[in-house]
Amino acid sequence: MLKQRISVLIVDSELISLKHTISLLEKNASVSRIDSAEDTDLALPKILDSSPDLILLEYPPIGKTGKEFIKFIKTKQPEPTIVFVSKSKDNAANAIREGVFNYLLKPIVREELEEIIEKTLHIQTSNVRTRINQIIENAVEDTKLQLQTVRGYIFIDTDEILYCKADGVYTEIFLTKNRKEVCYLFLAKVGTMLQPQNFLRISRSYLINMKYIRKIIRSNNTIILSSDGQEYEIKGARQQIKLLTKFSTE
Repeated sequence: MLKQRISVLIVDSELISLKHTISLLEKNASVSRIDSAEDTDLALPKILDSSPDLILLEYPPIGKTGKEFIKFIKTKQPEPTIVFVSKSKDNAANAIREGVFNYLLKPIVREELEEIIEKTLHIQTSNVRTRINQIIENAVEDTKLQLQTVRGYIFIDTDEILYCKADGVYTEIFLTKNRKEVCYLFLAKVGTMLQPQNFLRISRSYLINMKYIRKIIRSNNTIILSSDGQEYEIKGARQQIKLLTKFSTE
């Protein structure tokens, strides 16, 4: 059975607790990436940059953002799995009030963490399947995307976007007819704006318009896009390529 791997962000101000959690995650083959931050303020840019699938959040959270941090996480699409991690069961009621139903006690027990990882894997795999099925079954509505670029605000027909590439705090947008724009947004934010459309993030660096896929080469994790007689080779994450080929052929 094909499994997708997940990325994890740990927000924990206690060094011993943080090291313990990292050691458990490193032993789990289902975890592809581990990031950490000592408070919510430092965690925010990491969420924008990497869009983690699972967030292990020390509770009560440390940082100026506090409750706003939790609200921000719950606006992300797809929404990551949030787990409150605390020294006391007394905080479990607060977790429920925050709309978070996953809870772990410090020090984290390996078996309990693995249950959370399996749950997150199931959610992420289901999201990918649903997303691809929606793209295949539903017609894409013609919409315009408003972006601030180096030349000012522009409106782009999403149907003309071939793919987007992360470039630090910017995103390069490659368009049909050999055109290109650079906007002042992280790729994760652009992906959120394009999510209702015909787009799929295939790696940390690339977001593609599935309409232009001509070929998927699994041997080297490459997707070939084609438009106006030109071809574009895009490298994808191995797990995303496997899922894409699996679900698109079922």
